[in-house]
Amino acid sequence: MFDTLKKMFEKNAKIISVKAAEDGRTIPMDQVNDQTFAQELLGPGIAIHPSNGTVVSPIDGTIATVMDTKHAVCIQGEDGLEMIVHAGLDTVELNGKYYEAHVNTGDHVKAGDVLFTFDIEEIAKAGYDVTTPIVITNLSGYKITKCLTGQQVQAGDEVIQLTKEKENMKN
Repeated sequence: MFDTLKKMFEKNAKIISVKAAEDGRTIPMDQVNDQTFAQELLGPGIAIHPSNGTVVSPIDGTIATVMDTKHAVCIQGEDGLEMIVHAGLDTVELNGKYYEAHVNTGDHVKAGDVLFTFDIEEIAKAGYDVTTPIVITNLSGYKITKCLTGQQVQAGDEVIQLTKEKENMKN
């Protein structure tokens, strides 16, 4: 009986994959050294301790915002998922120093397209944590079914899996 119910649910749900935005080690949000992210005030997600300074899109979608300081972007996914990719903690204080944006507001991106690059060594020398939170800002209608933490990942590896109930299906 439960297998039948599970299959019915799976037919009525769409699986969405969120990819790693950079190479590095994944950590749960509650281990991020910033209370806004650690307490998931902006939303749930995952963070990456990066091993290089190239940040790629974790989903297919449209760039909703590129911060003037080039340290973060907001993406509207094709399935309605909204997220923020934020490289570094308190790095807004650098006013864009050591960051280079490779996208503009309104650009369409595919998972794996370069969003921005940053100089890990210089940012760390300036006293900032380079941890990169990937935050889902609109979880309503979605359910996180997988979240890969404590793992070494490459950009493009699946780190979060969500399901979204299909809107046109009836119970």
